[in-house]
Amino acid sequence: MVLSGNKIFAQDNINTGRQPEVDIAKAIVIFFLASIHVFVECTSEEGLSSGIPYFFDSVLGGPWAAPMFIFSMGIGLAYSRHNTPFLIARRGIGLLLLGFLHNTCRYLIPSLIGYAITGDSEFYLNRLPYLFFGNDILQFAGIAMLLMALLRKINLSGLSIVIVSIVLNAFAMIYNNVNLGSPVLNVLMGHIIGTADGSSEELIKSDFPLFIWFIMYAVGYMFGNALKRMQNKKKFYLIVSIPCIIVLSVAVPYEYFNGFGMMGGPASNVFYHASFPDMLLCIANQFGMLGIYFLVSKLLPDRVINAISRLSKNVTAVYFIQWVLVWWAVDFFTFIIKGDVLIAPIPALILGLILNIISVILADVWIMRIVRQRFRRSVMRNEDQKQSWT
Repeated sequence: MVLSGNKIFAQDNINTGRQPEVDIAKAIVIFFLASIHVFVECTSEEGLSSGIPYFFDSVLGGPWAAPMFIFSMGIGLAYSRHNTPFLIARRGIGLLLLGFLHNTCRYLIPSLIGYAITGDSEFYLNRLPYLFFGNDILQFAGIAMLLMALLRKINLSGLSIVIVSIVLNAFAMIYNNVNLGSPVLNVLMGHIIGTADGSSEELIKSDFPLFIWFIMYAVGYMFGNALKRMQNKKKFYLIVSIPCIIVLSVAVPYEYFNGFGMMGGPASNVFYHASFPDMLLCIANQFGMLGIYFLVSKLLPDRVINAISRLSKNVTAVYFIQWVLVWWAVDFFTFIIKGDVLIAPIPALILGLILNIISVILADVWIMRIVRQRFRRSVMRNEDQKQSWT
């Protein structure tokens, strides 16, 4: 290992373990996820334009949540020991299958039961095909990993992958918010580019199109490879994070007060199909917040850092569970009880916090069960190998 004085980067990998600032970033996303999604589901579009719902939907749920989720996925891939093209592709397929399981638990089952109870086909059945076959973070992650496996297979560097992501984003901007004239095409192509059917109900509006959002994943991957060699984090974050925070402190209020860009309205309208400049702002936000989280990590005791690290490992499980809980709580039980899904901001906030606590606990139980099962299988394999030698 070669360390180079006050230089930011060493020649060799020196940060090979978990990085506290990245764990804090993921833990904070986890903490707010359920509340964000409760407000998304139980607030009218007009209500999402201001106040507490706007803060959760467009601020926390905008550049502070999903982009960090995707950015940290890229960092995680750089740190993964299972990062051959084949293993990356296999993980991508696994995430796609997990996405279909998620949509089954989140959309299909409660919608069919809800229709059987209420007979309301307009609410439960009309939008079901679009929801079930549409895209979200898990589907995006799966397709992004398949693309990353291909790019790794042809031996592209991290920088080259970022350049590819910029080209894909530019192509996506040409066809952004396009209506292909067919619900099937709009749903299927919505996984790749930003499709929207243009109807007043807006049944189809893709959430995380690959070509738009892959840049976040690619930059996270390139940064993760750099982070492994970073010997002077303090100097790096001082140089990078402070300018990013300054840019954000100007750009975010400017977009909000002038009503354009990703801060110019409800996130469902302007965030998922964000423009390239807004992608750059999201990237700036990640670097700005990581600098703050790095500073915070220096102030926290080891036992707190360890707890945060354990929580951050469960981010996919928490996401899966909390969205299922939110859909059942709001679009199933609340709709059946009230006849609509609208909830006032304070009750929505309380509901989100409760569901978040439940999802974190259930995710931890789920992950620990998987760990125990893997340990038992490992012990059994070792015993079988010993018996085969005797």
